[in-house]
Amino acid sequence: MSLTDLGFLFDDNPNPMWIFELSSLRILKVNKAAIFRYRYTEEEFLNMSTDDLHASVGFEDADQLNKPITGVWKHQNKNGEFIHAEITGNNIKFQNADCRIVVATDVSERLRYQEQASLREQELIWTKNSLEALINNTEDQIWSVDKELRYVYMNKAYRDQIAEFTGGEPKEGDYSYLQGFDAVVNEKWNEYYNRTLKGEIYTIINESYHPGKQRLLSFEISFNPIFKSSNEIIGIGCFARDITERLQTEKAIVEQNERLRHIASLTSHELRRPVASMLGLINIMDRSNFFNPDNKEIIEHLLTVGNEIDEVIRLVVDKTFTEDPSKKYLAP
Repeated sequence: MSLTDLGFLFDDNPNPMWIFELSSLRILKVNKAAIFRYRYTEEEFLNMSTDDLHASVGFEDADQLNKPITGVWKHQNKNGEFIHAEITGNNIKFQNADCRIVVATDVSERLRYQEQASLREQELIWTKNSLEALINNTEDQIWSVDKELRYVYMNKAYRDQIAEFTGGEPKEGDYSYLQGFDAVVNEKWNEYYNRTLKGEIYTIINESYHPGKQRLLSFEISFNPIFKSSNEIIGIGCFARDITERLQTEKAIVEQNERLRHIASLTSHELRRPVASMLGLINIMDRSNFFNPDNKEIIEHLLTVGNEIDEVIRLVVDKTFTEDPSKKYLAP
């Protein structure tokens, strides 16, 4: 192929092009686009070899000299800016010498976009893995179902809990709550799910009997519709937390408060009367003449009142310490 055959396809090509001699790598001709993109004048180009653009552009390997070349090469223009050029080359006769004509398509922007896309993908993968680790390391149960009430996602806590209740681990694609539970439970959960599929967001307290632990467990469960961008509901996201211990603690605190109120009542009513009697008896005692015969009767009354006070104190102590709410309500 000769340069005459190329005509304006060389000079006016929007992509940088040049011709270099295979034996010396000296550049013999460049087009306008190469001069504009690489910032060298035509005279400067003609005094350069391909190695001057970048060391990796040289074709010293003799096996490559007679083959078409393709690939992305890293060039540097006169201003020191790097250019990623996708090179296509073919052998040509020019000025009676064996040469190669090169088309250099600038793919810097494309590679930059690909690199950014790759970084975003890596960030998404890292975020997804971190989120998966976080979700699967929590004791709270997280799961979702589609409009047909088939499992879409379940974290480890949910899988383990259902396996403990039913003896079988659920899998994505299974119908939820159809194996291992009776018809009453299934109907109740279908009602919960259908409420959510209608757009309702709500939270319930649900009690379930754990066969292994042989006791009722209480769960706070949140139901949330999952929407498409068109606001169409395509599924349900659920979050459950075991609040058995919390409810038992709250119950123990309520009962403890009730006992404290009862103790306060005893103190304010039952104890106040004998204390008032004692103070009254002390006031009428003849303290100037302790051997006054009237004092003997007053002392006997004081002993009676003292016994009444002792009985009230004993009752208060009994109400305070006979029951340990933590042992009664937090036992497994």
